[in-house]
Amino acid sequence: MATPDFCSPLALRVARTFAAPRERVFRAWTDPKAVKHWFLGESEGEWTLEPDLDARTGGGYRFTGTSGGKAWCIHGTYLEVKAPERLVFTWEWKDYPAPGDSGDTLVTVELFERGRQTELVLTHEKFATEAARQDHATGWVGCLGAMAKLL
Repeated sequence: MATPDFCSPLALRVARTFAAPRERVFRAWTDPKAVKHWFLGESEGEWTLEPDLDARTGGGYRFTGTSGGKAWCIHGTYLEVKAPERLVFTWEWKDYPAPGDSGDTLVTVELFERGRQTELVLTHEKFATEAARQDHATGWVGCLGAMAKLL
């Protein structure tokens, strides 16, 4: 199970070990069909459009859905794609957590071989508020739980 670590002000780190090879875990982050199965985590959210990913340095992604009757869209740019060990991407969420708030943050996903398992370390930083950091900590723990079921 993943537990968030509030590693510095307005940043978080979540680590989880998966019983799957690193290549498979990396693919879960870069294949739209896989993302569709784990990204909503344990929420009652729904996709309104298929996940759109161009997982290459300089490429982008867009996730669009609804949760609790409210529409949302998360998008960003891949700053680094180093298969199968590292992804760095911007995370932009307009009007989060409240209208006018910046959701322009940064996510780094690192994958480490641990024998026949893979340790994933996710760092999400540059939150505008403590509330946004807390919400994302809960969200990432749920997402990684759903990913564990997929893998």
